[in-house]
Amino acid sequence: MRAFFEVHLRLVVTVWIILMSVLGLLYLMNYMKFDSVMSNVVSSKLDVISSSLKTSMERVDRMGIPFESADNLKDQFNHARTRESDVTAISLVNQNGELLIHSSSTQGTNVPPEVLRRALTSNEVHWSYNNDAQLYSGLQTFDSFGNLSGSIVIEYDKSALFGVYALVKLHLLEATVVIFLITALIVFLVVRLGFGDVAGVIDLIQKYSKGDKQLLDKAPPGTMSQTFADQIKQSEKMKAEVSAELERLKELSKKQEKQDTEVIK
Repeated sequence: MRAFFEVHLRLVVTVWIILMSVLGLLYLMNYMKFDSVMSNVVSSKLDVISSSLKTSMERVDRMGIPFESADNLKDQFNHARTRESDVTAISLVNQNGELLIHSSSTQGTNVPPEVLRRALTSNEVHWSYNNDAQLYSGLQTFDSFGNLSGSIVIEYDKSALFGVYALVKLHLLEATVVIFLITALIVFLVVRLGFGDVAGVIDLIQKYSKGDKQLLDKAPPGTMSQTFADQIKQSEKMKAEVSAELERLKELSKKQEKQDTEVIK
Protein backbone atom coordinates (compact mmCIF):
# COMPACT_ATOMS: atom_id res chain seq x y z
CA MET A 1 0.00 0.00 0.00
CA ARG A 2 2.85 2.36 0.76
CA ALA A 3 4.33 1.64 -2.65
CA PHE A 4 0.97 2.49 -4.20
CA PHE A 5 0.92 5.89 -2.52
CA GLU A 6 4.56 6.62 -3.34
CA VAL A 7 4.44 5.59 -7.01
CA HIS A 8 0.93 5.28 -8.38
CA LEU A 9 -0.94 7.94 -6.46
CA ARG A 10 1.63 10.69 -6.96
CA LEU A 11 1.84 10.03 -10.68
CA VAL A 12 -1.92 9.73 -11.07
CA VAL A 13 -2.60 12.93 -9.11
CA THR A 14 0.00 14.80 -11.17
CA VAL A 15 -1.61 13.66 -14.42
CA TRP A 16 -5.06 14.53 -13.05
CA ILE A 17 -3.97 18.06 -12.17
CA ILE A 18 -2.55 18.56 -15.67
CA LEU A 19 -5.73 17.13 -17.16
CA MET A 20 -7.92 19.44 -15.05
CA SER A 21 -5.87 22.46 -16.15
CA VAL A 22 -6.18 21.55 -19.83
CA LEU A 23 -9.92 20.85 -19.60
CA GLY A 24 -10.48 24.07 -17.65
CA LEU A 25 -8.68 26.03 -20.36
CA LEU A 26 -10.73 24.30 -23.06
CA TYR A 27 -13.93 25.08 -21.14
CA LEU A 28 -13.03 28.76 -20.98
CA MET A 29 -12.03 28.88 -24.66
CA ASN A 30 -15.25 27.17 -25.77
CA TYR A 31 -17.38 29.53 -23.69
CA MET A 32 -15.58 32.58 -25.07
CA LYS A 33 -15.97 31.19 -28.58
CA PHE A 34 -19.70 30.67 -28.01
CA ASP A 35 -20.05 34.21 -26.67
CA SER A 36 -18.30 35.54 -29.77
CA VAL A 37 -20.48 33.45 -32.09
CA MET A 38 -23.70 34.59 -30.38
CA SER A 39 -22.61 38.23 -30.53
CA ASN A 40 -21.84 37.85 -34.24
CA VAL A 41 -25.22 36.20 -34.89
CA VAL A 42 -27.09 38.99 -33.10
CA SER A 43 -24.97 41.65 -34.81
CA SER A 44 -25.77 40.11 -38.19
CA LYS A 45 -29.51 40.26 -37.45
CA LEU A 46 -29.20 43.89 -36.39
CA ASP A 47 -27.14 44.71 -39.49
CA VAL A 48 -30.01 43.44 -41.64
CA ILE A 49 -32.40 45.78 -39.80
CA SER A 50 -29.98 48.71 -40.22
CA SER A 51 -29.55 48.06 -43.93
CA SER A 52 -33.32 47.87 -44.42
CA LEU A 53 -33.83 51.17 -42.61
CA LYS A 54 -31.06 52.80 -44.60
CA THR A 55 -32.83 51.87 -47.81
CA SER A 56 -35.99 53.55 -46.53
CA MET A 57 -33.97 56.61 -45.53
CA GLU A 58 -32.48 56.88 -49.01
CA ARG A 59 -35.95 56.92 -50.55
CA VAL A 60 -37.03 59.68 -48.17
CA ASP A 61 -33.85 61.64 -48.89
CA ARG A 62 -34.45 61.45 -52.66
CA MET A 63 -37.88 62.96 -52.06
CA GLY A 64 -36.27 65.88 -50.22
CA ILE A 65 -38.21 65.30 -47.00
CA PRO A 66 -36.37 65.82 -43.69
CA PHE A 67 -36.02 62.58 -41.79
CA GLU A 68 -37.65 63.92 -38.62
CA SER A 69 -40.71 64.98 -40.62
CA ALA A 70 -41.21 61.73 -42.55
CA ASP A 71 -44.05 59.88 -40.82
CA ASN A 72 -43.61 56.89 -43.10
CA LEU A 73 -39.96 56.58 -42.01
CA LYS A 74 -41.00 56.72 -38.36
CA ASP A 75 -43.43 53.90 -39.04
CA GLN A 76 -40.60 51.92 -40.59
CA PHE A 77 -38.53 52.39 -37.42
CA ASN A 78 -41.45 51.27 -35.24
CA HIS A 79 -42.13 48.26 -37.44
CA ALA A 80 -38.45 47.23 -37.42
CA ARG A 81 -38.36 47.45 -33.61
CA THR A 82 -41.52 45.40 -33.05
CA ARG A 83 -40.42 42.79 -35.58
CA GLU A 84 -37.56 41.74 -33.26
CA SER A 85 -38.84 41.27 -29.71
CA ASP A 86 -35.44 41.73 -28.05
CA VAL A 87 -34.78 45.08 -29.75
CA THR A 88 -35.70 47.71 -27.17
CA ALA A 89 -34.94 50.87 -29.15
CA ILE A 90 -34.00 52.11 -32.62
CA SER A 91 -32.77 55.67 -33.06
CA LEU A 92 -31.50 57.91 -35.81
CA VAL A 93 -29.01 60.58 -34.78
CA ASN A 94 -27.34 63.31 -36.82
CA GLN A 95 -23.62 64.07 -36.91
CA ASN A 96 -23.97 66.11 -33.70
CA GLY A 97 -25.55 63.24 -31.77
CA GLU A 98 -29.03 64.81 -31.77
CA LEU A 99 -32.04 62.49 -32.02
CA LEU A 100 -33.99 62.77 -35.27
CA ILE A 101 -36.12 59.64 -34.91
CA HIS A 102 -36.54 57.44 -31.86
CA SER A 103 -38.62 54.30 -31.46
CA SER A 104 -38.49 52.67 -28.04
CA SER A 105 -40.44 50.15 -25.97
CA THR A 106 -39.60 52.20 -22.85
CA GLN A 107 -40.02 55.85 -21.92
CA GLY A 108 -36.33 56.68 -22.12
CA THR A 109 -35.15 58.63 -25.17
CA ASN A 110 -31.46 59.01 -24.42
CA VAL A 111 -28.68 57.19 -26.22
CA PRO A 112 -25.69 56.65 -23.87
CA PRO A 113 -22.79 59.04 -24.61
CA GLU A 114 -20.31 56.20 -25.08
CA VAL A 115 -22.60 54.67 -27.70
CA LEU A 116 -22.88 57.99 -29.53
CA ARG A 117 -19.10 58.30 -29.56
CA ARG A 118 -18.78 54.84 -31.06
CA ALA A 119 -21.52 55.55 -33.62
CA LEU A 120 -20.03 58.83 -34.82
CA THR A 121 -16.29 58.14 -34.53
CA SER A 122 -16.01 54.49 -35.55
CA ASN A 123 -13.92 53.70 -38.60
CA GLU A 124 -16.39 50.97 -39.53
CA VAL A 125 -19.68 51.72 -41.26
CA HIS A 126 -21.31 48.80 -39.43
CA TRP A 127 -20.30 49.35 -35.82
CA SER A 128 -21.18 47.71 -32.50
CA TYR A 129 -20.82 48.39 -28.79
CA ASN A 130 -21.22 45.73 -26.12
CA ASN A 131 -21.71 45.87 -22.34
CA ASP A 132 -23.06 43.49 -19.72
CA ALA A 133 -26.74 44.19 -20.31
CA GLN A 134 -27.10 45.60 -23.84
CA LEU A 135 -25.65 45.17 -27.28
CA TYR A 136 -25.67 48.28 -29.46
CA SER A 137 -25.30 48.04 -33.19
CA GLY A 138 -25.76 50.50 -36.00
CA LEU A 139 -24.99 51.79 -39.44
CA GLN A 140 -23.39 55.13 -40.24
CA THR A 141 -25.11 57.35 -42.81
CA PHE A 142 -23.45 59.73 -45.26
CA ASP A 143 -24.61 62.68 -47.35
CA SER A 144 -24.22 63.07 -51.10
CA PHE A 145 -20.68 64.41 -50.62
CA GLY A 146 -19.58 61.36 -48.66
CA ASN A 147 -19.49 63.18 -45.34
CA LEU A 148 -20.84 61.57 -42.18
CA SER A 149 -24.40 62.73 -41.60
CA GLY A 150 -25.35 60.54 -38.66
CA SER A 151 -26.00 56.96 -37.67
CA ILE A 152 -28.72 54.42 -37.00
CA VAL A 153 -28.50 53.12 -33.41
CA ILE A 154 -30.15 49.82 -32.43
CA GLU A 155 -30.32 48.72 -28.79
CA TYR A 156 -30.62 44.97 -28.15
CA ASP A 157 -31.51 43.52 -24.73
CA LYS A 158 -28.99 40.79 -23.93
CA SER A 159 -31.00 39.47 -20.98
CA ALA A 160 -32.88 37.29 -23.46
CA LEU A 161 -29.62 35.43 -24.06
CA PHE A 162 -28.82 34.82 -20.40
CA GLY A 163 -30.91 31.63 -20.32
CA VAL A 164 -29.13 30.33 -23.41
CA TYR A 165 -25.75 31.22 -21.90
CA ALA A 166 -26.62 29.43 -18.65
CA LEU A 167 -27.74 26.32 -20.56
CA VAL A 168 -24.58 26.29 -22.67
CA LYS A 169 -22.40 26.75 -19.56
CA LEU A 170 -24.20 23.82 -17.93
CA HIS A 171 -23.70 21.57 -20.96
CA LEU A 172 -20.05 22.59 -21.24
CA LEU A 173 -19.53 21.85 -17.55
CA GLU A 174 -21.24 18.47 -17.84
CA ALA A 175 -19.16 17.54 -20.88
CA THR A 176 -15.97 18.67 -19.15
CA VAL A 177 -16.74 16.61 -16.02
CA VAL A 178 -17.60 13.50 -18.06
CA ILE A 179 -14.43 13.80 -20.15
CA PHE A 180 -12.36 14.28 -17.00
CA LEU A 181 -13.87 11.27 -15.22
CA ILE A 182 -13.42 8.96 -18.22
CA THR A 183 -9.89 10.15 -18.92
CA ALA A 184 -8.98 10.03 -15.21
CA LEU A 185 -10.15 6.41 -15.01
CA ILE A 186 -8.14 5.50 -18.11
CA VAL A 187 -5.04 7.21 -16.68
CA PHE A 188 -5.49 5.42 -13.36
CA LEU A 189 -5.78 2.00 -15.04
CA VAL A 190 -2.82 2.64 -17.35
CA VAL A 191 -0.62 3.74 -14.45
CA ARG A 192 -1.87 0.95 -12.21
CA LEU A 193 -1.17 -1.74 -14.80
CA GLY A 194 1.81 -0.20 -16.55
CA PHE A 195 3.73 0.62 -13.37
CA GLY A 196 2.68 -2.42 -11.39
CA ASP A 197 6.12 -4.04 -11.70
CA VAL A 198 7.84 -0.88 -10.48
CA ALA A 199 5.56 -0.74 -7.44
CA GLY A 200 6.20 -4.44 -6.82
CA VAL A 201 9.97 -3.91 -6.83
CA ILE A 202 9.67 -0.96 -4.44
CA ASP A 203 7.43 -2.99 -2.15
CA LEU A 204 9.93 -5.86 -2.26
CA ILE A 205 12.83 -3.58 -1.34
CA GLN A 206 10.91 -1.98 1.54
CA LYS A 207 9.87 -5.31 3.06
CA TYR A 208 13.27 -6.89 2.50
CA SER A 209 14.97 -3.99 4.25
CA LYS A 210 12.73 -4.69 7.25
CA GLY A 211 13.95 -8.28 7.42
CA ASP A 212 11.16 -10.07 5.56
CA LYS A 213 13.42 -12.39 3.55
CA GLN A 214 10.68 -14.93 2.92
CA LEU A 215 9.19 -12.46 0.45
CA LEU A 216 11.97 -13.35 -2.00
CA ASP A 217 10.39 -16.75 -2.57
CA LYS A 218 6.90 -15.29 -2.98
CA ALA A 219 7.63 -12.95 -5.89
CA PRO A 220 5.21 -13.51 -8.80
CA PRO A 221 6.90 -15.43 -11.64
CA GLY A 222 7.72 -13.56 -14.82
CA THR A 223 7.78 -10.13 -13.18
CA MET A 224 10.46 -7.58 -12.39
CA SER A 225 9.98 -8.45 -8.73
CA GLN A 226 11.03 -12.05 -9.38
CA THR A 227 14.09 -10.93 -11.35
CA PHE A 228 15.05 -8.52 -8.59
CA ALA A 229 14.43 -11.20 -5.95
CA ASP A 230 16.69 -13.62 -7.86
CA GLN A 231 19.41 -10.98 -7.95
CA ILE A 232 19.06 -10.45 -4.21
CA LYS A 233 19.29 -14.21 -3.64
CA GLN A 234 22.40 -14.38 -5.82
CA SER A 235 23.87 -11.46 -3.92
CA GLU A 236 23.11 -13.14 -0.59
CA LYS A 237 24.64 -16.38 -1.85
CA MET A 238 27.81 -14.62 -2.97
CA LYS A 239 27.95 -12.78 0.33
CA ALA A 240 27.67 -16.07 2.21
CA GLU A 241 30.38 -17.66 0.06
CA VAL A 242 32.70 -14.71 0.61
CA SER A 243 32.06 -14.83 4.35
CA ALA A 244 32.78 -18.58 4.41
CA GLU A 245 35.98 -18.09 2.44
CA LEU A 246 37.07 -15.35 4.83
CA GLU A 247 36.40 -17.64 7.80
CA ARG A 248 38.40 -20.41 6.15
CA LEU A 249 41.28 -18.04 5.53
CA LYS A 250 41.17 -16.93 9.16
CA GLU A 251 41.29 -20.54 10.33
CA LEU A 252 44.25 -21.24 8.04
CA SER A 253 45.96 -18.13 9.30
CA LYS A 254 45.48 -19.21 12.92
CA LYS A 255 46.81 -22.72 12.18
CA GLN A 256 49.82 -21.27 10.41
CA GLU A 257 50.59 -18.98 13.33
CA LYS A 258 50.27 -21.92 15.73
CA GLN A 259 52.64 -24.04 13.66
CA ASP A 260 55.17 -21.21 13.46
CA THR A 261 55.03 -20.85 17.23
CA GLU A 262 55.70 -24.57 17.76
CA VAL A 263 58.65 -24.50 15.35
CA ILE A 264 60.25 -21.61 17.20
CA LYS A 265 59.96 -23.47 20.49
